[in-house]
Amino acid sequence: MDKNIGRKLDGRYEITELIGVGGMADVYKATDILENRTVAVKILKTEFADNEEFVRRFRNESKAIAVLSHPNIVKIFDVGFNEKIQFIVMEYIDGITLKEFMEQQGVIKWKDCVHFIIQILRALQHAHDRGIVHRDIKPQNIMLFSDGTIKVMDFGIARFAREEGKTISDKAIGSVHYISPEQARGDVTDEKSDIYSVGIMMYEMLCGEKPFDGDNPVSVALMHMQNEAKPLRSVNDAVPEGLEEIVIRAIQKEALKRYQSASEMIKDIEEFKKNPSIVFEYKYLSEKTQYFNASAVSKAAAESKARNEKGSDVKKMHTRSRVNDYDDYDDYEEDDKPSKSSYFVVVLTAIAAGIIIIVVAFIAIMIMKYINVNETETQIGKMPNLIQYSYKEVETYYADYFDLEVETQEYSNDIPAGAIIKQTPSEGKDYIIGNATVKVVVSKGPRMVTIPNIYELDSNTALTMLRDNEGFNVIITSVFDETIPKDQVIMTDPARNEKVAYGSTIRMYVSRGPEEQEIKVPQCVGYTFDEAKSLLGDKFTIQTITVDSIEPEGTVIEQSIPALTESGQHNIVKLNTTIILTLSTGVMPETEEVITFSVPSGVKGKATFNCYVNGTIIGTTTIDNLAYASTVSITIKGTEMQKIVLEAVNNTTNDSETIGEYSVDFVEGTVTEVNFEKKLLKNLFSEEDEPTNVDNNEVPEEIYIDEDDEAFWNEVFGY
Repeated sequence: MDKNIGRKLDGRYEITELIGVGGMADVYKATDILENRTVAVKILKTEFADNEEFVRRFRNESKAIAVLSHPNIVKIFDVGFNEKIQFIVMEYIDGITLKEFMEQQGVIKWKDCVHFIIQILRALQHAHDRGIVHRDIKPQNIMLFSDGTIKVMDFGIARFAREEGKTISDKAIGSVHYISPEQARGDVTDEKSDIYSVGIMMYEMLCGEKPFDGDNPVSVALMHMQNEAKPLRSVNDAVPEGLEEIVIRAIQKEALKRYQSASEMIKDIEEFKKNPSIVFEYKYLSEKTQYFNASAVSKAAAESKARNEKGSDVKKMHTRSRVNDYDDYDDYEEDDKPSKSSYFVVVLTAIAAGIIIIVVAFIAIMIMKYINVNETETQIGKMPNLIQYSYKEVETYYADYFDLEVETQEYSNDIPAGAIIKQTPSEGKDYIIGNATVKVVVSKGPRMVTIPNIYELDSNTALTMLRDNEGFNVIITSVFDETIPKDQVIMTDPARNEKVAYGSTIRMYVSRGPEEQEIKVPQCVGYTFDEAKSLLGDKFTIQTITVDSIEPEGTVIEQSIPALTESGQHNIVKLNTTIILTLSTGVMPETEEVITFSVPSGVKGKATFNCYVNGTIIGTTTIDNLAYASTVSITIKGTEMQKIVLEAVNNTTNDSETIGEYSVDFVEGTVTEVNFEKKLLKNLFSEEDEPTNVDNNEVPEEIYIDEDDEAFWNEVFGY
């Protein structure tokens, strides 16, 4: 049985079952006792607990998702890190993975695909806006509810994209079938790597097969870097052309040719939803040669002329797009030396190329003539979006259209150094081509600050230093620690003295002191002391007392903390709690019983009553005057079944008599009267006066009173 089943973490998360096994962590279903809700708990596998790399990646996951709050991202409720166990408490998802759904369906309908992908992109955009790159997007990490809701989970190898120089040891991490080319090469990755993974996943959903597959991970990774995917519509011609083009742009080898953000991809998908027949012309992005024939050039020239006549959008005519749609072309791969039979083809190719060059030159001359004719005319353009683009790039590409003027430079955590933060006029405004000045604010990059050394400081003092004095966002995580006193700072992530961007999020780990582990109290009653000691182990402090009992010597007959509560639940106590075990001596215990008898009328005087067992007194009592007692009770002590002899002693005359016998069962607690002599008791304590000291011949006068003398008796006794 899994040793974590039944375990209670932090005294509140009771683990009930294993629901998932991952590469470096297991996922359990658990009950949050405090909130009375079902949660999922991810626990780092013990074999990785001593591996710094795995521990770092596991902690990065919690750091990443702790700052995320989005309906399409699995929620995190709590985290726990200490030397014994590292875990994350998350929202419990009662659904299936997208991978399972894809296996069930085979090919996903394009409408369903679009519905799922938009939700995934929204989740990623939320993460990207906070500097977090997932880096492991795959169907196995996407949860699907029965109502079609998507939730992205497992930011297991996510990292903060804007942290300087941190590339996970420059190793490619992620699932090889969805890995981006730059990730496969081990290069630094950003948001566009997630876009690529989404595109690959989208291809698989629409085709029912992966674009790149092979016998081993290395060959698949090489395909991502070198091979072009089979045209999507050649596999499934039911997919609209516009949707195919969205996939094509998402899975470009060069990151600059892909969508630059999740929101940009969402925008195209929304346009496609409005008009499924739309065509984006992204398919040309994948071509290795330029589509450069006479008819195409003529068409371009005609479109250019029409746009100039209408004062067209200069952004569409002249702007170099973010993805460099048609400006960058890959070099041809060198073939092996051609055979003799191929020389004829080469000659024909050269002739065709010469013809194309002549046609192009002719069209170019015509275009220049047209421009010269209209160069005196004022041309109005629409201001393109310059934000996030390099100042130098913009200055170069728009030199003929407007002048750039730098108003100021500002720090920015979102826009890299040298890129434009603000522009005036803004995007879409009219401007005179060749006679306009655009004022821009240029980014200085993030303002870098040093994390102060707050280790072992009081947490409140440290929080003030980080948040109020240094401008950091602070997330506090409490963990058990054997060496750092409670409420003092253990460490920070990133670590002290590291340089980070101003306003970054810092996780501060605060000590909860030594862990007070909670354990169940075992049932010890009925076991020998050695057996009970083994049950308690080294988790309790044991004390013992002994009492007489009919149980065998050394048997536990009572424990100070019972195993179960009155409601039948297990008693839970903290580690090293003291428990007192009551042990039997094996000696029959003495018990008390009471012998009671009635005093007959007509007796008086001081009396003592003794109870004997085999000649030994086991109980006694004294009555000052029997005349005032109606009953007499005598407490006796003994064991087992005993025969009791009752003796009465007249304390005036010192005369004594055995007046009764009793059978007493001290085990069952019963007293049975065998014999009781009232006459002997009366005789021992008679009311008659004692004779006086007179001669034998002298008799007291009153003895010879005439019994018939009624007057005398009336006078003496009041008859």
